[in-house]
Amino acid sequence: MKIFLSAFLLFTFVACNTPDKAPEELASKTDPQVALDFMNSYVKSCNELTNPEKWVAKNKQLSNEFKAAYRKLMKEAWEHDPELGLGFDPIFDAQDYPDIGYRIKSFDSKTGIVQLESSDNLGYHAKVRVKLIGNKTLVDGAGVIRMVAH
Repeated sequence: MKIFLSAFLLFTFVACNTPDKAPEELASKTDPQVALDFMNSYVKSCNELTNPEKWVAKNKQLSNEFKAAYRKLMKEAWEHDPELGLGFDPIFDAQDYPDIGYRIKSFDSKTGIVQLESSDNLGYHAKVRVKLIGNKTLVDGAGVIRMVAH
């Protein structure tokens, strides 16, 4: 009886923890629009002179890992140079950005990399990595934050 019960519990545990979807199918459900919405919302925030660090901390489109990496990078930058900090925006990976925002140029569903270009054709580009976490697409990398393969 103990063997039967143990086997039943093991089978139930394995069956309940088996993903319903193959990795390829999960990747195909990753929504690149989240990257575009995030970056255009960030542009709007920067145009309104909102504190980017508080904005990032409150943003629900970002993974917790992104927020932690951003916080660490900014803390170290301000400690190293209290007047200038990083000297550029780590999300844009630049000092300047398009005032009216971006549009999607391309999306690689295998890597989650969304290539963005400025809507005004002024030559601004940005890369954002999205990831399906649970059943929700979140931004997990942008600019210089978490853009190395994880």
